[in-house]
Amino acid sequence: MILKSFLVEKNLSLIDKYSLNLFYGENIGLKDEIKLELKKRFSTYEKINFNQDEIIKNVRYLDEQINNTSLFSNKKLIFINEASDKIKNKIDDIIESLTQDTKIFLFAQNLEKKSTLRALFEKNKKTSIVPCYKDNHRTLSEYLKKKLNNFSGLNQEIMNHMIENSGFDRKILSHEIDKIRSLFTNNKIDPQKLMDLLNNNNYIDFDNLRDSCLEGDKAKLNKNLGNIMLQNEDMYFYLANLNLRIQKLLQIKRISKNERDIESIIDNLSPKIFWKDKPIIIKQMKKWNLEKLEKAKSYIIEAEIKMKTKLNNYNNIIVKNLLVRLYSLANSIS
Repeated sequence: MILKSFLVEKNLSLIDKYSLNLFYGENIGLKDEIKLELKKRFSTYEKINFNQDEIIKNVRYLDEQINNTSLFSNKKLIFINEASDKIKNKIDDIIESLTQDTKIFLFAQNLEKKSTLRALFEKNKKTSIVPCYKDNHRTLSEYLKKKLNNFSGLNQEIMNHMIENSGFDRKILSHEIDKIRSLFTNNKIDPQKLMDLLNNNNYIDFDNLRDSCLEGDKAKLNKNLGNIMLQNEDMYFYLANLNLRIQKLLQIKRISKNERDIESIIDNLSPKIFWKDKPIIIKQMKKWNLEKLEKAKSYIIEAEIKMKTKLNNYNNIIVKNLLVRLYSLANSIS
């Protein structure tokens, strides 16, 4: 049974009747939040975490965990992470034997339409499957309103700024929400204090670094590289930040017919571009065409794959190499 993620997010009881559930897609922040809510909802259940590889290496391991009697609880909540088609046959074997005392939740990255695991969950009436697609401006606005519904002083301008700053990443946005709750303990948001909090110097420095890179300005790029210390915990933010700007340039380039209409296109974009960014984006548009922007997207994807497959201490080098590649691409002739 296919369920919509926004409905499940609003009402987790929709999955109560299913013992087997699959959440898949690129929205890591949403999947992490759902996992936390599941732990709360099934708080009396014994909680067991697997990675798919553990089950594949020992085919009896999952059966043992399902059938073994526990000292803590007769009910079990089992998470299987990094699921893929490799585990499909094992899941097929246990569908009919599961009872309501065992809840199994699989979490996967993006599964293509031809995925056998996805097909199994979509077609079987005893299972649920929830696609977790990337957030957009509307879903993140709703997310902010929900998480900060008991705070006064939150307006659309602030929300737009928070969403843009996050690179449309729910995980980054959730960290900002935690900061707001810590700072405004009386539940009253002071807009100026909040903007100071959001305009974290390191993020501003990276914006400057990004802009000098995409403008192809060597002197500014070298200066900004010297002014910033790339924080390891923010590496995925940097990639999201770069990707968001490339996507914005692509959006404008696809609409525009010539350089003269770029300014009016920017003025009519939704969500609105922050006024300080407008002249910067106009300048960057002169450096980039569709072919180069598509290539820039592929560079960012390559960097993300490298970050996921290498040790964390290489991330700094990967991001700096990406910036140099984008700078060279901005100045290339095509």
